[in-house]
Amino acid sequence: MKYPLLFLSCSFLTACGGGGSEPLSKDNTAPAVDDSAQCGGNFSAQRHFNKQETNIAYWQIEGDTLQTKPQVTYFTNRSSSLAETSYKGTTPLCELVANIFGADVTDTWQGSDNNSIKTGQQFKYTPELSVSFALPELSSLADWRAKGSPVSMPTNLLQSTLTVWYQNSDEQRFLQGDLSNNQKIVPLECDNNDFRILLSLDDVDEQLSSSLNPAYCEEVRSNNVTKTACLNASVQQENLIQSCRFAMTDIIIPNSQGSKTFVKLAAKTSANSDTGINVELTDININ
Repeated sequence: MKYPLLFLSCSFLTACGGGGSEPLSKDNTAPAVDDSAQCGGNFSAQRHFNKQETNIAYWQIEGDTLQTKPQVTYFTNRSSSLAETSYKGTTPLCELVANIFGADVTDTWQGSDNNSIKTGQQFKYTPELSVSFALPELSSLADWRAKGSPVSMPTNLLQSTLTVWYQNSDEQRFLQGDLSNNQKIVPLECDNNDFRILLSLDDVDEQLSSSLNPAYCEEVRSNNVTKTACLNASVQQENLIQSCRFAMTDIIIPNSQGSKTFVKLAAKTSANSDTGINVELTDININ
């Protein structure tokens, strides 16, 4: 499924929950844990990130800093076919990470009331992996045509992020605080970097066209009606992020009180039978 997207914000996937977020520190994690405790040498957890969403990126006026990039996002929902963990201990933070990345459990909200959830209501944790790609090297619509109007072009992976969302009983996903305070960049490396971008010239409405770079657009007149068509890019949906991994990285882990803490995680991805991926934690450090 593809969604037009111009600005990356909390509204990309769902509404953000109201209320502030606690500072990121071990002291804000509830219940308290012994920082000297570890999760065992054989800790593992994996989940099927079965839901895939892609955006449509247009060349914009604002320049590269605000330019929307083609992106694919994977996350879990009720149709996820895999959730398992090797962790059998009782260290609270280890158990929380195991539940987020290796189980499909329901928890009770103990934080402040907000627009998405009230104290005592049920919720689940929904981890999400997002990957952004570079736009193809095209200087204009004319340049695309000079290259033979290709329907796809090679690209490279720009940035990957990992975010743990909450999901209420209505399947609405929300965060405590801004997306930037819940999301961490992960150094994703893949065995196969043969990524491609799909290109298409499509009609756009007047409101959208006003924010797009005119070098990638043209006016087409048909039946006394003038329309604007602009070049856009999106990622292929099949077999994207498989056989990839990231080394130990600080990830923001939220809890049922709305607090957050950093935990170092390493993980790898593998293909699933659908367009989703399996994400397996391969290492953890809660210190």
